[in-house]
Amino acid sequence: MNKKIGFLMVTGMGLLLAGCGNQANNKAANSSSASSSSLLVAKSNVKVNSDNMSPQEAVSLISTYCGLRYGGNWAAMAKEAQKEGLQVNLYPSSKYQLSDGGQGVAYDVTAGGKSQGLVYTVNNDDVNIYQNVKENQKSTKLATISKSEMANYVNQEGQGKLVNDLAAKAQVVDKRSGDSNSSASTSNSGNDHKYGRSGTIDVPSEMQGTWYSADNDADSTITFGPRTFTYSGENSSTTTQLFKQDSEWGEDEDNYTNEGIQNATKNWGKASFFNMDGSRWLNIRGWVQNAGDGSSYTVKTETIDGKQVKVLVSAGGAGNWVDAVYYQSKDMAQQNADKKFDDLNYQIE
Repeated sequence: MNKKIGFLMVTGMGLLLAGCGNQANNKAANSSSASSSSLLVAKSNVKVNSDNMSPQEAVSLISTYCGLRYGGNWAAMAKEAQKEGLQVNLYPSSKYQLSDGGQGVAYDVTAGGKSQGLVYTVNNDDVNIYQNVKENQKSTKLATISKSEMANYVNQEGQGKLVNDLAAKAQVVDKRSGDSNSSASTSNSGNDHKYGRSGTIDVPSEMQGTWYSADNDADSTITFGPRTFTYSGENSSTTTQLFKQDSEWGEDEDNYTNEGIQNATKNWGKASFFNMDGSRWLNIRGWVQNAGDGSSYTVKTETIDGKQVKVLVSAGGAGNWVDAVYYQSKDMAQQNADKKFDDLNYQIE
């Protein structure tokens, strides 16, 4: 498979003017919801920071903000999620007729998994918010707002603890391939041993989400779901479902040359973990790949302009040499294109 995973993510007139983006969107937001008259939970002094949020933290921030800001179904869902658990299902934005499809993914936010038409899309740091979304019906944005502005509003309202509580149990379920890939799913458990499947691989939560790179003179995107890997280059995008492979099945060379198996498993990836240089790496190879080392990924923290920033490191080859670094925003990727970090293992040229 070819190499090459940002994700997401305000009381008084001043904040409304500065925080909610363009005026057209604000009109929709203001007309659809008077500001919430009651808090979702009791106030606390806990603060949240929108920088380098995990996918679970991001959906929890967005849900809390929308519950506070718009009330109604968003508030009811946020309150129910405290009991039932917060879950966001990922679909292609083309599934709905949204006025802004963002980066191609629609995030359907639910309490316990049942859709209530509460959807958002993402454009880099900006989030487009919708409600009452239904298939085959046009939906108009409530507003577009950055996750940093959401965090400011939530902190102002003393609801940071709710964000953390929801994030602790939140699930991100990637349904873009037609399968439910959450850790709670059994329909695609991979335990049927078909073509050597012996179970699924759970992608670490800190790795899940979308990552951007401008290394090697090319823009690329990697998105990790709970059990999926999507690589998007300039002209193509492929999604791979991640499974463990039975070692005995893998020892039969005939399995690698069988055309029927090749076709049936073309979207499967053989995934495993290994430890190297103090980091835990996720290695992905083609299901019937019998040569080569595949591609490996880990999340590290690097210092950029004096700040601690999480990055996704992509490596390969016999020495697990770094071939690209991915960031949680497109802007940061472009600003740091081909940047080398002292603690990473690059191949000597």
